Amino acid sequence: MMDKQQLAMVQQTLAMLAAPVEMMDAEECPAMTGHTPVQDGEWLYMAVEKAPYAMRCSADAPGAQDVLLLAAQLVRAMCVDKALNSEDSFAVYRRALRGELAGSELEALSHEHQLPDDLRRCVMIFHIVQTDSDRAYNLLRDITPMQEKDVLVDMDKHSVVLLKDVSDEDTVEDLIQYAQALQETLMEETAHTMTIGVGGVRHTLEELRESYAEARRAIEVGRTFKPEESIYVYSRLILERFLMELPADISAYYHGLLFNRRNQRLFNEEMLYTIDMFFRKDLNLSDTARQLYIHRNTLVYRLDKVQKQTGLDLRSFTDAVTFKILMELKRVSGERGAAGRLER
Repeated sequence: MMDKQQLAMVQQTLAMLAAPVEMMDAEECPAMTGHTPVQDGEWLYMAVEKAPYAMRCSADAPGAQDVLLLAAQLVRAMCVDKALNSEDSFAVYRRALRGELAGSELEALSHEHQLPDDLRRCVMIFHIVQTDSDRAYNLLRDITPMQEKDVLVDMDKHSVVLLKDVSDEDTVEDLIQYAQALQETLMEETAHTMTIGVGGVRHTLEELRESYAEARRAIEVGRTFKPEESIYVYSRLILERFLMELPADISAYYHGLLFNRRNQRLFNEEMLYTIDMFFRKDLNLSDTARQLYIHRNTLVYRLDKVQKQTGLDLRSFTDAVTFKILMELKRVSGERGAAGRLER
């Protein structure tokens, strides 16, 4: 990765070529496989291998393909090869989390940079979409509370990873409170919002990639099933993770057993909101009625209507679980991946 001064120098050099080349973040380019020039309309694009950058120039420019190839080699030499040859500790962490380092190679680099390999840590991913011209890392670098052994790693334009030292037996609630406090600070300081995923605790550097994968998965699953929230803990999404594994056609079939044309009038917006609140209040009639500002008998009447038409008594734990699962299957069959993937 180049700093701003290096980036400006490279961009200036590329603009002076016979076929002027523009440099941009890789995610702004059309989908590409491999690292060869690809034409899209009037532009010719090319990704830089193992770097978060891409090039483009006019497809009609003389020698456009050769110019792009040369430009890509220049950028790689400045920001990739240099980083690999003199690997800093952050690059080691980054590559280890992505699964690019393992075994003896990871052990050697860890020893060279004196990275702790037996430490109780978990991965927290901070994901900011609306970063404009700034990277997420620049927004979080100065406001993230850090303990002595915590490490903040710049992953890509939108994502930052915190390797959180939890040697002091931090609980899940502690991590959630930490995440909430950081969200509030980010909003106050920069007016940005972010989504946070929390992976499980691991002890070795090589195992941290598992926690990283869990944190990413937590965001993907959480956004699908709980879009109203913004902090997702992998260990608390067991049911949702299970449902995400079901094929879309199976999910649609079982969802349709309950939510179909016959029951369409019953499950209107008001009824679904009532049921959702009833579940949130742990099937407590009085608390639910109070929250909905309705009489307890009104709530009982609505639940009786559901039981009469569907055979499910939502006051029964077993029937409530059945209803909840069938209802959530809509998200799997109809919204799989729509809101879940991390922008890159």
